[in-house]
Amino acid sequence: MKASYRQQWEAKKNRLKRRAGDVLRETGRAILLTGAVAGVAFVFLAAFDLMIRSPFFSVRETVVRGCKELTEKDIIALAAVRSAPNILSLNLDAMARRIRVNPWIRHISIGREFPGRLVIVIQERKPVALLEKGNALYLLDNDGTPFKKQEAGEVNDLPVLTGLVRAGRVDEALLKSVLALLNTLAAVKDVPPIGVVSEIHGNETFGLSLFTDAGLCLQLGFDGYETKLKRLTPVMEDLDKKNLKSAFLLIDLNDPAKINVQRRNIMGPEGPAGKGKGYRM
Repeated sequence: MKASYRQQWEAKKNRLKRRAGDVLRETGRAILLTGAVAGVAFVFLAAFDLMIRSPFFSVRETVVRGCKELTEKDIIALAAVRSAPNILSLNLDAMARRIRVNPWIRHISIGREFPGRLVIVIQERKPVALLEKGNALYLLDNDGTPFKKQEAGEVNDLPVLTGLVRAGRVDEALLKSVLALLNTLAAVKDVPPIGVVSEIHGNETFGLSLFTDAGLCLQLGFDGYETKLKRLTPVMEDLDKKNLKSAFLLIDLNDPAKINVQRRNIMGPEGPAGKGKGYRM
């Protein structure tokens, strides 16, 4: 019994010794690995710190691309780039947020070109019309977003959109129709000259009326604008024969198969066009 007990005890001690040895070996490996990782991290941090401090990576040039309404000086001022900073230390996301505050900015990307060039590429909003809202005009982009109030000296050769705002809110359906009309005017072919579009008036019941500096009011309704505009060709030819082409005319194109032409002494969105502010010279 005593011999058997002693043998069991010796076997337990041997197992414990082996486990202790395994633990010590694993602990040693872990310590060595941790030390190696720490050493590599230290080397990388030291190298990065050296690069951050090195004048080799100082920003020597800032390039701005895509400016039309804005200037390079405007963008650089918004970016708030310090004098000769290290290109690796720049927070590009924060810089983009500062630039994006300007309402003209639609999209922006900023990149580094090593060793010392910062490249800022912007895409500006493209105004297609002026939206009348209250007593002010707002620049409207091609997405239908009124992105800023018009200020003195800014673009003023755009058509004015009237009748689209009621109780301080934009009629989205009418706005969608206006954008479709503007796109059609920009793309349609085989349309006789009608002059510069000065105003587009919207009415929730009768749709859109278009006014030009040639003295025309075209009542266009809600859709089918390309077809309706192309139907102007025989109408304008007939008016030319009757020497009425230069008169103030209201041309109802709601039904392209039955076009109605009326002569007017003054221009204005009368009748179906509603109670807008009228023709703008």
